Amino acid sequence: MAGENVIDLVPAPGGQLRPTCGGGPANVAVALARRGVPTALVGSVGGDHFGRQVWRRHIATGVNREYLERTDLSSTLALAVVDRSGDASFDYWTTGTADFDWSSKKLPQPEASKVDVVHFGSLAAYIEPAARVIEHWVNRSRRAVPISFDPNIRLSAMGDADAVRRRTERLVGLSNLVRVSETDLAQIYPDTDVDKVAHEWLELGPELVVVTLGDAGSVAFHRRHVTEMPAPQVEIADTIGAGDTFTSGLLGWLTSAGWMRVDRIAAWSNRTVVAAALRYASQIAAQACTVPGAP
Repeated sequence: MAGENVIDLVPAPGGQLRPTCGGGPANVAVALARRGVPTALVGSVGGDHFGRQVWRRHIATGVNREYLERTDLSSTLALAVVDRSGDASFDYWTTGTADFDWSSKKLPQPEASKVDVVHFGSLAAYIEPAARVIEHWVNRSRRAVPISFDPNIRLSAMGDADAVRRRTERLVGLSNLVRVSETDLAQIYPDTDVDKVAHEWLELGPELVVVTLGDAGSVAFHRRHVTEMPAPQVEIADTIGAGDTFTSGLLGWLTSAGWMRVDRIAAWSNRTVVAAALRYASQIAAQACTVPGAP
């Protein structure tokens, strides 16, 4: 996993804000590690109280910290605004924070014998200098291992929608598996059908594009099939981290089943394989929605 650690300020009873550890790639790493999938996170951790909270989270959940750099910079903050349906929007404080100061970072070179997949996305894939460093690293890594990408679009932090769309399409073209929410797509492809965007993305290079549809479930697009999966019905506290948990389910299931290798990606053309991965991802994402904040 490569990307940021974020402190989400989540509404709590009495008008208070509860700081919880988040960040798309960090959430994916934590969710995988909690389920016994060996996972390392490549990134940086702030030197403040919040950074120490992040570090303790990774220790407690078993995330490999070999490639996590501890810095003196402050942690990235996100104010979560949760609506009545449990959906959250965010305002970010990213300037000068630890998560994007990657100008001197040396990234590991994944080997197929040791690494199943490289996953990246979210803020660090769009905010410089981290974005440039990660893109070059992914471009090198994809020769050896499958690449997974979750854009996790946050225009309030990423900037102009047209520029974000162009960058997203370039990063989609470097990836084998893309997971994106319909809400993300609507921000950079307004008034465009999800099916149309997914098929256009397939033409850019990925083997599989998975779109999550909230309580309507999810749908996977492959050149040979389109596979839909309903979402389990649960009592929702909020949806913070649900998409990241879904992504971890996809990666975890495909890895554990032995299909997350460059020479086995052809198995994703099998509708039964993809349906099983979607079903598992849907189940654990639904569970995440029952708990406030990122899981």
